Amino acid sequence: MARYARHTLRSGKYSNGIVRRRGIGRYVFLGVIIFASIIGLITLFKIIDNKNYEDEASFIEYAERHFAEAKDSDKLGELQEKYDYGKPSSVAMNYPKIGSDFIDKEVKTTVERRKADFLSQHEEDPKNEKYALLVSTDTYSSDKTDSIVLKTVEKEENEAGKLIQTYEKVDVLTFDKESKSKIYPIMVFEVGYQEKLSKYFEEFLKEEYDDVLGDDYKKYLDPKENKFDKFALDGDEAVFFFDSGTLTNDGKALTIKVDKSDIKDLFRSETNSRKIDVDKPMVAITYDDGPSSTETAKILDTLEQEKVVATFFEIGKNVDQVKDSSKLLKRMDSLGCEIGSHTYTHRNLLRLTDEELKEENEKTDIAIEKAVGYVPYIYRPPYGSGSDKTNEVFGKASILWSVDTEDWKNRTKEAVVDSVKSRDDLDGHVILMHSIYPHTAEATKELIPWLKEKGYQLVTVSELITYKFNEDPKQIRTFGGSFFTKKGTKK
Repeated sequence: MARYARHTLRSGKYSNGIVRRRGIGRYVFLGVIIFASIIGLITLFKIIDNKNYEDEASFIEYAERHFAEAKDSDKLGELQEKYDYGKPSSVAMNYPKIGSDFIDKEVKTTVERRKADFLSQHEEDPKNEKYALLVSTDTYSSDKTDSIVLKTVEKEENEAGKLIQTYEKVDVLTFDKESKSKIYPIMVFEVGYQEKLSKYFEEFLKEEYDDVLGDDYKKYLDPKENKFDKFALDGDEAVFFFDSGTLTNDGKALTIKVDKSDIKDLFRSETNSRKIDVDKPMVAITYDDGPSSTETAKILDTLEQEKVVATFFEIGKNVDQVKDSSKLLKRMDSLGCEIGSHTYTHRNLLRLTDEELKEENEKTDIAIEKAVGYVPYIYRPPYGSGSDKTNEVFGKASILWSVDTEDWKNRTKEAVVDSVKSRDDLDGHVILMHSIYPHTAEATKELIPWLKEKGYQLVTVSELITYKFNEDPKQIRTFGGSFFTKKGTKK
């Protein structure tokens, strides 16, 4: 009986079964309360559950929640947080400043480039009402290196009012703790590391991500296309990063860790000891017209003995025809040297048709890629005869010189050596020689120890442009003699 009474009371009846009618006003009041509650819940759901935002204050809170997992990055320098709220596009960036001019500029340039690309994409003709770009930071460390990992995520609001991720990109800067110079893969991994990593990654992906692999994922694992340079060192592990839309189709960037025990003979016994001190003088030696099976080999012997590097601008036809050219180029790469294009047949580019220019570039790229596994991003026009047009056709930076030894004319070791030693200050300069002459190989034996004794660091051209001048060596432009002379010489 008591159970029945409780039921009738909850249903709005007295225990005698007669229904009591409530006033209409109470229904209206309850309706208003329920409606307000629904609106409040929707707003709360959008802001909290969906991590959305409605104004500048809530955007900052939204970004801070996104950055929360990367807060350990403040252990590397001073953390910079910048917010730029707008409609339709808002940007939040979180990145470190470590006190190194080179590292700090590269980090800031990277995040500002991501921001500019994002804003230009959506500001003029937005398809949606809300876009967010979030650049967060993670850091990794080993005994000798630090790594800054910048993760860029873009989100946009869908029809349901929820912010969904559209892509995630990763930029990685790994550098020596002491000198703050950049660490390249070849300084960490043995020659042939691309093939070993490619095979390992493919097996790993099939085992762990088979259900979400993209249709073209193998293209991004091709050892001829990928130098796997988005990497950080974390203790005894190397951590590799891949942008969303490359290996998997789930819209997320992918991180793969490789321990020293995972792949035999992948890691060098120690990270390359060659370090670049941005505060000390540096010079780049360059060699044209190779390779030569004899003289280029002798030059490489000297470079290896002295533990220094140079830049080689190779003629594609020689790469195709000279005996052991592939071994020579692979040896250059293993020593940390730089390889550039010097066209296929050494013709004056200013006298060629568009089709001939294209052929000179493409045939050389094919030859070098076949020999060493990648396409160069710098070139030197024969006789220095290039232009904005040839740069665009080649799609590369054009590298000239500021010190000409004229070893092609002065056919003695002494003349070549004197052309360099007679300079008062070589800091920031690019020296031109040719790797096909016996007297040049002999001059190299004397010049390199002399340059080291004088306090010069021998670097590649790209390293010189990067560390000495704070410029990007991958720009499609000409780096001429005046560039190296005016900026490189300290007076």
